[in-house]
Amino acid sequence: MEFKLRGTNVIAIELITDNTNFSVEKIKQFISEKKQILKGTRFIISVENYTLNETELDSLIDFFRKTPEIFFCGFKTNLKENRELCIKKGIPCDISSMELEKIEERSAAEEIKFIRKTLRSGDKISSSGDIIIMGNVNPGAEVEAGGNVYIMGDLRGIVKAGIGKTEGEVRALFFQAPRLEICGKEFTFNRKEKYLNFKAKVKGIHQTIEYYKDRKGKNG
Repeated sequence: MEFKLRGTNVIAIELITDNTNFSVEKIKQFISEKKQILKGTRFIISVENYTLNETELDSLIDFFRKTPEIFFCGFKTNLKENRELCIKKGIPCDISSMELEKIEERSAAEEIKFIRKTLRSGDKISSSGDIIIMGNVNPGAEVEAGGNVYIMGDLRGIVKAGIGKTEGEVRALFFQAPRLEICGKEFTFNRKEKYLNFKAKVKGIHQTIEYYKDRKGKNG
């Protein structure tokens, strides 16, 4: 069985499966055979029109834990049941929600800066436009952007987005930071809580925060 691979607009490789070809063992075999090609990539499994069970999910999670050469970002699905099971297990689901969105007020001249590493304490990154971080933002690291900030990992440091703007957002696969700032508005959080599929957005006077608590239901 041959699966399809495609790139995504969050700089990742997506494995496409559905109800006609989904098989945990064949997926693991397929990835193992292409391990050298996929080495160092961020990887997403798309599951369309097929309901995952807990045993299948656990088997895939265990496989990726034993395959550190590939950074597993989570699942993308069109079924609510799959999303709920992933959240229960603390696994990001529906990465498509992290696709970049065009914002009318952004100038075409503004840069999009890609950071392909984890930011550690003392690191500081800034940009007049968007910043996309292919790693974690650790405590003590700072990110400042005139545009949006997208983090394909843990956000535990300080982020300021939409500086000087009336619209901006911050997204992260995992969020566990004490505060963040968007368009000059500050949000504070309980540092002990960890959130999944985190999104905070400011648009004029409107503010929205969406997330899942780790291994719990949806909040915010």
